Amino acid sequence: MFLVFNKQKIYSYMIALATVIILFCGANFFKIDDLSTVQTGAATQKMLPIYSVETKEKNVALTINCAW
Repeated sequence: MFLVFNKQKIYSYMIALATVIILFCGANFFKIDDLSTVQTGAATQKMLPIYSVETKEKNVALTINCAW
């Protein structure tokens, strides 16, 4: 396999690499390490349907879950 590089490919790779580096540095710069911030969340858990029940009987049920 041969790799062919020309000026246009090298410039585009350098620009892509510089963009990624700038984005990571910017994300690190804007990171908030303030101790006064509070993490919040929902107090109640999401209700999930019952998918299986252990019984002695051998039954099969076909269900359709439309509520995403």
